[in-house]
Amino acid sequence: MREFNDFLYPDIRKAPQIILRTYNSYSFYTPDDDGTGTKFKGMILYDLAILYLTNLPALAHDSLLLSNISYQATEALLKLYDQSKSLNKQVFLSFDKAISYYPEANHLLSENTVLRLSSNGNELYGISWNKGKNSDEV
Repeated sequence: MREFNDFLYPDIRKAPQIILRTYNSYSFYTPDDDGTGTKFKGMILYDLAILYLTNLPALAHDSLLLSNISYQATEALLKLYDQSKSLNKQVFLSFDKAISYYPEANHLLSENTVLRLSSNGNELYGISWNKGKNSDEV
């Protein structure tokens, strides 16, 4: 996780740590930082470490995990996701607000996009499931 963490930032930042105590006890944290973005980043880096170091063939991340992580770090994560192709592994990523990121990030996204969903007819199965009244409303 240290190598991935160093890849995300030009300056030195504390990396997440995992301490395995007994068969059913562990501690996972980033020293001196318990912010939401740091916790999400730690989980993503752990997932990437498992993806890179094991036979796990794929991982899936939702855009919610990236929402509290800096643009710079998110763009570096996109590069790490992209590099997983060299291991014949896949990353499934839900990504919102791509327009907010630099052109390089958008290029990586468009180069790797398999499915793009949006409103007004581009919903999965062509239907927005949340439109209309609740069937159980009084």
